[in-house]
Amino acid sequence: MKPPSIALIIGIGLILLGLLAFPGGARAHEQETSVDWDVAYANIQVPTAPVYTYYATQTLPLTGSGTRTVIGQIGPTGYPTIAMNTGEYLVITWSFRYVGGAAVRGDLFWITRLGLDFATIGRYIDSGSGRQWIGSSSFELVPNTVYSATLVVRSIQPNFRHLHVGVSVQNVGNIPAAPTVSSIPPGGPTLYGVFTDANGPVVEPLAGVTIGNSPFSGTFLLLTPWPWAVAGFVGQVVLGFAFIGFMWWYARWETRRGAKT
Repeated sequence: MKPPSIALIIGIGLILLGLLAFPGGARAHEQETSVDWDVAYANIQVPTAPVYTYYATQTLPLTGSGTRTVIGQIGPTGYPTIAMNTGEYLVITWSFRYVGGAAVRGDLFWITRLGLDFATIGRYIDSGSGRQWIGSSSFELVPNTVYSATLVVRSIQPNFRHLHVGVSVQNVGNIPAAPTVSSIPPGGPTLYGVFTDANGPVVEPLAGVTIGNSPFSGTFLLLTPWPWAVAGFVGQVVLGFAFIGFMWWYARWETRRGAKT
């Protein structure tokens, strides 16, 4: 195969690889093979599936019981789906028992396959002494203690995504919420989670949100493309085509040099 053809194939292949990565994000990963579940179960046990409650509101604090509630457990037709608009909220409540042998630091997280689909508005933990706001900090995990966790997230861009939650354990790693089963099936247990089908324009995380004594209330922009970010993207595209052009020129030069010899 001639060098120009090789260069073109490489360039087209890289472009197609980037495009094909996006549809894969919509598929559920019912199991998580990257987790060492023997180690995970030695630290975290999850007794029941998380509860996802949908709030069709644009204001905080959230009041009432929400308009729809689903249990994040997979069924015969897959994960339950919550249809929502961008700018609306989900409150996710779940509990877990820390069974590790020593007190360590923990953290709550949510995860989707691709993209910045949600903004974290609030994180709370309750170990029996009342719900506490933990903000962006970690909290202490005490052995043989049951914790009730609450995550408040806001949909900020239109995507069909699966949403999982979990807990990070110091010196162990991220453990997504899943039933504690024995024996552990190949690939790990079936994770808890839901699909979210969001529609509408991209929403800034703090759009319309008032934060006490904060100069950024309702005006702090995180998703607006900065000039240098746009310039960087354009630069990458130009460099990519320049590389392909250089390889094409180099191949022609080598061909002409070979013909002269």
